[in-house]
Amino acid sequence: MPGAREPRAEPCWADLLTSDLDGAIEFYSRLFGWQYDAQYRSDGYLVALLDCEPVSGLVANDPEFQAPDAWTTYLNVADIHSAMFATKLHGGKSYLKPVAMPGQGTVALIGDPAGAGVGLWQAFAAASFPVNRSHGHRVWNELHTKHFEVAARFYREALGWDLNPVSDSPEFRYYTLGQGSDAAAGLYDIAGQDSTEGWRSYFAVDDADRAAALAEEMGGRVLSAPQDSFFGRTAMLADRGGAEFAVIAPAKS
Repeated sequence: MPGAREPRAEPCWADLLTSDLDGAIEFYSRLFGWQYDAQYRSDGYLVALLDCEPVSGLVANDPEFQAPDAWTTYLNVADIHSAMFATKLHGGKSYLKPVAMPGQGTVALIGDPAGAGVGLWQAFAAASFPVNRSHGHRVWNELHTKHFEVAARFYREALGWDLNPVSDSPEFRYYTLGQGSDAAAGLYDIAGQDSTEGWRSYFAVDDADRAAALAEEMGGRVLSAPQDSFFGRTAMLADRGGAEFAVIAPAKS
């Protein structure tokens, strides 16, 4: 049975599937200060930059596939073919078989047994994924699931996650990949809540209230009003196309 090796299948990238690429460019440019360079644009894929460094991607959503606009989280894996095999072995789904990206790495899309999709990424060269907590950078990813036990078992067995409980009560169940300062992703039980399952990307902002108001002003929606947490002030938002994401003004350390 193939096992996960370093890297540890932690989030390394997120991109947006959008039916309005020009509208998304405007929306996220104003919200996060993202910039774009023509040399990074090819085949309907546009890389967003901050301080000349890639931070995310925007993908044109082909209406032929009738897929909803959504953010996709990607997990770095050491062996993408072994990860695909383990996915099927443990009841997961294959949405996109491994595809080589010239000069970069290999990408695939899978789903857990409940159907929540996530990307896999195997880079051709070793890379680190430092977290930048300044405005506009992705700082966290978590899976919102109504099938918590199923998802936890899948990520443990198929991708080798070391899951650690932050809270394990019926009122609030939340596990992390790694723990403390080493935590790299979250698993959140939303059973009984009127919210959508799937992976969520959190982006750092200077002011969560201002970001929520701006998103709404630009035609987006505030799904969960800004509120304080141990990690900072957060809000759950959706862009004009309905793709859900979160913002957080990180707590001062």
